[in-house]
Amino acid sequence: MKQNTDYKKRNLLIKAAKEEFIKHGYTKASLRTICAKAGVTTGALYFFFENKAELFSAVVDPSIKELKDLLNKYFIEDAKYLANAESLETIEAGHNGASELITSCVYRNQDVFRLLLNRAENTVYENALDDLAKLIEGCIPSIVSTLPGYTYDDFMVEFMARLTIDSYINVIKREPDEKKAAEKLRKITRYLVRGWVKLVFVKE
Repeated sequence: MKQNTDYKKRNLLIKAAKEEFIKHGYTKASLRTICAKAGVTTGALYFFFENKAELFSAVVDPSIKELKDLLNKYFIEDAKYLANAESLETIEAGHNGASELITSCVYRNQDVFRLLLNRAENTVYENALDDLAKLIEGCIPSIVSTLPGYTYDDFMVEFMARLTIDSYINVIKREPDEKKAAEKLRKITRYLVRGWVKLVFVKE
């Protein structure tokens, strides 16, 4: 019974914290207000979370992990696909399934991602977009290792990783409708895939 009560209290704190962080940002968010909205004491808050930073992490980490897991899965599948392709010139630049999964993840958790984009100053997440770009960059060596006779251009890897993230973020910021966003991102993804193939992969 106590475990159930603790679980409920923790979830109430996370829900109240998300609302407070979205409204006021990390720096100006009030722990007292969060506790009041959750109906718990400040002592209860510190039982579950060491500080405000840890509470913020509890709000955003599950959504970030879901997105990173999707990206990792996508690049693993992409490596297998490229390894079986006759040549890079014959690759069909579809990737619709991947773009739709990513879009669904972001819009399902859009309050958290908008919080990360607009209200994460003075947290370890204020450079979250750079972290995602680095994740993409880190997947490229393993992909290229499946392509005999090819290497990659370091500068273009960094450029395309950032362009990919910025393209998705631009649509997500400006398009509130998930279906319309998905359609735009399908087109953008086809364009980006061609960029990756033409600019990043280099014959040895």
